[in-house]
Amino acid sequence: MYKINGLIAVSLLGLTACGGGSGGSSSTVANGVFKDSNVFGLAYKSGNQEGITDEDGGFRYEEGKDVTFSIGALELGTGKGKAVMTPIDLVENGELATPEVINRARFLMMLDKDNMPSNGIEISKKVQEKAEEWEAVDFAAEDFPTQEVNRIITEASVEDEIVHELPDAETAAAHLRTTLLCANAGGFVGSYDGDENGNIALMVNPITGEVTGSSYNTENEVSTEISNTTALDYDADLVFVSADDVGKIYNGMIDSTEAISGDWESTLDTSQKGSFEVDRLGGASDAVFRYSVSFTGSDKGLFTFDVDDDNKITGTTYSVSTQEQSDVEGKLEDNVLTATADDGTKIDGMLDPETLALSGVWSNVEALEAGSYVGGGCRLN
Repeated sequence: MYKINGLIAVSLLGLTACGGGSGGSSSTVANGVFKDSNVFGLAYKSGNQEGITDEDGGFRYEEGKDVTFSIGALELGTGKGKAVMTPIDLVENGELATPEVINRARFLMMLDKDNMPSNGIEISKKVQEKAEEWEAVDFAAEDFPTQEVNRIITEASVEDEIVHELPDAETAAAHLRTTLLCANAGGFVGSYDGDENGNIALMVNPITGEVTGSSYNTENEVSTEISNTTALDYDADLVFVSADDVGKIYNGMIDSTEAISGDWESTLDTSQKGSFEVDRLGGASDAVFRYSVSFTGSDKGLFTFDVDDDNKITGTTYSVSTQEQSDVEGKLEDNVLTATADDGTKIDGMLDPETLALSGVWSNVEALEAGSYVGGGCRLN
């Protein structure tokens, strides 16, 4: 229970921690989150940092060092500390389809206190205490679940007074993929350079993993739309391929939940090439839902919307031609979005509550600009 899918933006604390027994050396401490949806109740240790993940899945780690996650005496796995970690990071060369990854995801989903991992995973204190008696689990076993896992399922059910069940591999893979998509979804803005220079705005779809957007050539002042040709591949280093309507192909990769980079090349003249880098646009870590949409019309760019428990909207607009950003405020009630940006842009739209697809129109009377937008979102917390 508690927090669920999605990206939670994390930032360096700028703190230092004394290295134990190392002659007074120091390490930079950072915040991270563990996700198979947000996981509350995992024990963690990284250097001198240790504790229990909070309701956001939050933990602290020492930069450059590993983080070990466990439940009582049972070690879940170890991976290099970073801002967002998942079961994939606990398996060497792990991928979404790796059995050891999926079995860890199945195990975590099974332990959820309310048996609803889609709204977040909480490992109860009673189960954490009982887990001090648990023995190691072989997540690579061909006969998973093993006898030990079946015993743990029974004991967790007794402690929580609810019948815990181990989901099948397909269910766990779909759940983890949804988590990964939401963590990496959103709006990203920056620039491209090389034999051509300009601005670029990309939107990662939280449902399909498709990467779309727009670009603006600052030399000839021409804007183009970017469409997806190959969506994000979670079994191939988070890579994607997109193309604009003037012949540029973008081969990109998710560097982190906060940044994307890659190369571009012209299909009309293969000697024309370069690179691009973009960083996340907006994003409130405590938002309940997060939406990103690509707008077109008199201008092109992105809108990002964060929605809180009271359906209040805060967000950001970004023009790919001018790189200007403007804060947005509004509301989302009865699946109807109404918002206004500081620059006077009015934004209206409709939300599909089943798919979380969002579309609508925008206008700025003073600037004599108008257009439409389309995109979507996911539940973050």
